[in-house]
Amino acid sequence: MKITGKVFVGFLLIFIGASMLLSLIGIHLGGLLGLAIGAALLYWGYCRYQEHGRWSLSSIILVVLGISFLFGGIGGVISLLIGGFLVYVGYQFMTKNDMNKDEEAEEESLDYSKSTYDSLDEEIDRLLEKK
Repeated sequence: MKITGKVFVGFLLIFIGASMLLSLIGIHLGGLLGLAIGAALLYWGYCRYQEHGRWSLSSIILVVLGISFLFGGIGGVISLLIGGFLVYVGYQFMTKNDMNKDEEAEEESLDYSKSTYDSLDEEIDRLLEKK
């Protein structure tokens, strides 16, 4: 087994072990495992293609298996993306009211009906009336 093979097997064993440990506390990564294996098989098949300079039977089989695993694991990624999107939208709804109140208070404090020149004219008139 080459170094890259040992690294791949080690990574796979670590991922499976972490998945088992996390499943004990209610975090299931089974859908992502298929995605990781599919990506690894796809990469391995492409590397074999580059080593030989042509498509061999083993590289074709690895790429086909990688693609099938990868598309099988996409359901987990789509669920993850939808869940993240829903969390983001929910957070925006919760903070949107607070931001609107701050913006309304700021707009009320700023009076754009009078320009700087109007207040200057009023001040001069006030000073002239005192004399």
